[in-house]
Amino acid sequence: MKKYILALLFFTMIFGSVFAEGQQDGDTTTIVFGDVSWDSVQVHNRIVAFIIENGFEGYKADFVPGDTLPIVNGLMQGDVDVDMESWHSNWPEAYEKGVNAGKIVDLGQNMPDAPQGWWIPRYLVEGPDAAAPGLKSVADLPKYAHLFKDPEDPSKGIVYGGVAGWSQMEISEEIFAEFGLEDTFNLGIAGSQAALAGTMVGAYQKKTAWCGYYWAPTPILGKLDMIRLEGSEYDAAAVNILVNPSMLEKAPDVVEMLKKYATSVEVNNEFLAKMDSEGWDTSETAEWFLKNREDVWTQWVSEEVAAKVKAAL
Repeated sequence: MKKYILALLFFTMIFGSVFAEGQQDGDTTTIVFGDVSWDSVQVHNRIVAFIIENGFEGYKADFVPGDTLPIVNGLMQGDVDVDMESWHSNWPEAYEKGVNAGKIVDLGQNMPDAPQGWWIPRYLVEGPDAAAPGLKSVADLPKYAHLFKDPEDPSKGIVYGGVAGWSQMEISEEIFAEFGLEDTFNLGIAGSQAALAGTMVGAYQKKTAWCGYYWAPTPILGKLDMIRLEGSEYDAAAVNILVNPSMLEKAPDVVEMLKKYATSVEVNNEFLAKMDSEGWDTSETAEWFLKNREDVWTQWVSEEVAAKVKAAL
C-alpha cells in the first residue's frame, strides 16, 4: 500500500493547485476527465468532450492522466470532475467511503458487467497439440509451471498479475496467495497496458504458454482465442460513471446526459478494434464512433444537441 499512498501524495502535490484554479474561465466551465491508463476510458472521455464542446454551450474539456487510485483521489477532492469507467469492484472500500461521505456521485452504468480474470490461450488445453489438456483452473497451474517459464527466473513459471499502479493488482495478489503459487510461480507486474498486452501477443504468435490478467472490452480478447481460468474470475466488474458532487451545480445539463450515457461490451469492442486496426488515436476513435454509431449516442442528448454535434463532425 505504500506505493499507492506515495502515488496519491504525488498526484495531490503536482496537480492539486493547478485544478484549484481555473475550473471556470469567464463564461466557460472546464470539465476535467480522469484519463486512466487504458484505451476504452480515454475514448469515452473524448466522446463526451466532443459532445459537450460542440453540442452544449459554455463548456470545454480537459484530461488528466493517472492510474486508478490517484484519479479516484482527485475525483473525491474535486480536482477531477468525471470518471467514465469506474471499475470500482476492484476498489470497493474507497468507493463506499467516497459515496457515503458524499464525495462521489454514481450516475449509473456505462456498460454492463465486464469480464476480467486470468486467461490462457485455448490452444494450450484443446486440440491435438495441446500441451496442458488438464489445465482448467488456477489450482492446476503448479502441474504445468514448466510451460510458463519466467525468462528472468527459469526455476519458476510466471503469471502476469496486471499493471503497476492498477488497483486490480491486489486481487491478483490475493489469488496468487490463495492458491499457494509462490513455490512454483513468480507474479509478474507489467509497466503498462501495452507491455502486458505485448507479453500475451508475443506468446500467442509463438504458440507458447501464457497466463495473466486481462479484461474485456479490449481489441486483443476480440482477436485472440483465450480462455479464462476457473478460480480467477473477479467479481463482476461494475463499470459506472462517477462524478464529483460539484458537477451537480456547475454542469447539471452534462450530468443529465451522463445519466443517460450507456454502451455495451460489444460496442466498446467494435470501436477498440477499429482503433487498433486503423492505428487511430483516442480522439479519432471517438469521432468515428460519433459518425458511425448515431443509434447509440443520440439516445443520450436532445435533438438540438445531436444536430449541433453532427454539424461539427
